[in-house]
Amino acid sequence: MNKNLVINWYETLDSTNSEAARQLEGAAEGTVWTTDFQTKGKGQRGNTWESARGKNLMFTLLLRPDFLPASRQFLVSQAAALGVCRYLKDKGLNAKIKWPNDIYVGDKKICGMLLEHTLGGDKLSASIAGIGINLNQTRFESDAPNPTSVLLEAPGEELDRKEELLKVLTCIFTLYESLRGAFSSPFPAGGAGQECGTRTEEDSSAVRCIEEEYLESLYRRNEWHRFTETATGTVITARITGVNENACLILEQAGGLKKAYAFKEIRYIL
Repeated sequence: MNKNLVINWYETLDSTNSEAARQLEGAAEGTVWTTDFQTKGKGQRGNTWESARGKNLMFTLLLRPDFLPASRQFLVSQAAALGVCRYLKDKGLNAKIKWPNDIYVGDKKICGMLLEHTLGGDKLSASIAGIGINLNQTRFESDAPNPTSVLLEAPGEELDRKEELLKVLTCIFTLYESLRGAFSSPFPAGGAGQECGTRTEEDSSAVRCIEEEYLESLYRRNEWHRFTETATGTVITARITGVNENACLILEQAGGLKKAYAFKEIRYIL
């Protein structure tokens, strides 16, 4: 856990990401904004995030990954998604990542994320990770097609949100700090007595482990399913084979054709 963790808990906010953006300039890494209720919760693709008051986890975590090149910003998203997956697996749930960073249990959505980055030159200067985890909610009023929660998937007593928030943050920070070590730790430049150099991601098993765990955790990986190409509305049958260096999803069609899709260029058909 980050020793500088500061948790700001509100009864109501418009959006934890919006509050983080308002306080970004003076806030330290490890600052968290969380609330009992959001009036304008943000989701991917401009969607809103439904959550009953006082039932779920809705928070934004501020990271300052200035050790990461801007071109590697997807690693922050991967660490956050894997952190939530690990937390849910500790609950006995078979959590998977629906690319790029929604979390599913079976074919139901249990967590959504929205990451927003600020660049400083060719490095990241700040990342705000907005995360909503359905914890204790058992009835959903919106027209979202497939929501679920920890309590629905693992029935029992309602979970203490403050305790669960710390557990989730611990899982995320474990992965995030391994990234920091991978990009910041010195390594021997050559033979004995030579000066140390600066580690790069190619030298780091930690980065490879995160990327491999992310790939293994992908929802519907290596399964044949239908997808919609959003530009044309074309429906294709394909399987997910990986994610490339630009964070694009790689799909392989039945005839062997492989194509990479950026976010919003492809939709899952559930």
